[in-house]
Amino acid sequence: MAVPAADCWLHADVEVGTSPIAGKGLFTRAALPAGTVVSRLGGRLVSEGELRELFARAAREQHYVDTVSVSDDLHLVLPPRRPNGYGNHSCDPNLWWVDAYTLAARRDIAAGEELTNDYGTSTAVADFRMDCACGAALCRGSITGADWKLPDLRERYRDHWIPLLLDRIRSKRLEPR
Repeated sequence: MAVPAADCWLHADVEVGTSPIAGKGLFTRAALPAGTVVSRLGGRLVSEGELRELFARAAREQHYVDTVSVSDDLHLVLPPRRPNGYGNHSCDPNLWWVDAYTLAARRDIAAGEELTNDYGTSTAVADFRMDCACGAALCRGSITGADWKLPDLRERYRDHWIPLLLDRIRSKRLEPR
């Protein structure tokens, strides 16, 4: 398992702006060709128990915790409010995973476009659920920690999942949803 950097990195042509999806989002100031690395996540690794405590504290203190699953009991927690954390979900994203902590352009992206990724490709928390109103023609209505089991998503994203979910897909651990 790759050890994450202590902090995040974001492409120089990406900035935080006003998003029609969720208040703030990430936008590119210049065209980005398919395959361009856009974001590398960093932070600290925490256990499932520590993550649940962080979520409970965040709910009490009304702040957000950015996290990505790394293994069945290990999660990357980003440093608070890094610009990378403003990346919004879309059910038809223009970014996808190329390794455990790196998002790259899924297709050519025009200057001014909002950068999005599919949260279903990066969470393995069984009880994760988020209502979605991304506006994409492919919108699923809700995002869950079991979306990796959906055949159309497995086909659409091929090998572009976080390693934990890619391992599950490859080993065909497809328990009932």
